[in-house]
Amino acid sequence: MKYGLKHRIIGAVILISVAVIFLPVLLDGGQRPQLVQTTTPIPAPPPDAEIKVEQPADPGRTPSIETGEPERENWQSGLTDQKKLAAWTLQAASFKTEDNAAGMRDKLRKSDIRSYIRQRKDYFVVYAGPFADSDAANEVKARLKKEFSVSALMVRYDPMADVRN
Repeated sequence: MKYGLKHRIIGAVILISVAVIFLPVLLDGGQRPQLVQTTTPIPAPPPDAEIKVEQPADPGRTPSIETGEPERENWQSGLTDQKKLAAWTLQAASFKTEDNAAGMRDKLRKSDIRSYIRQRKDYFVVYAGPFADSDAANEVKARLKKEFSVSALMVRYDPMADVRN
């Protein structure tokens, strides 16, 4: 008896759902309402513009164009042979607390040395730079030694180091 009632209820639900789906189609005569077609007129193209070119005041004189190869002796692309960024930064100091690192960074900035802090595991590292070439980095390294008694370590600049760590 238990299963018989269950089967009757399931059958009734199926019959009602079939009636809900197909009864409107049968009562409408099987035709769907027609959609109204609208057309939008396409505007005419704009008239062609007249272009007037004036002749130069002195037709005998033409501007000179210099051609030649650019000097590439001191040219740098900014990339190494492995297509990595060729930039340098100086590792100036490492501190256990962020406050001490911020103090060192602020001292460097007061001396017009670009500097920033990166967190490495349990310590904070103060960097000076980045520099496009190693000569500029060596000049700042000498300034750090002279003005702050800091022996900086020159390392390759990695702008994505914070993202990877």
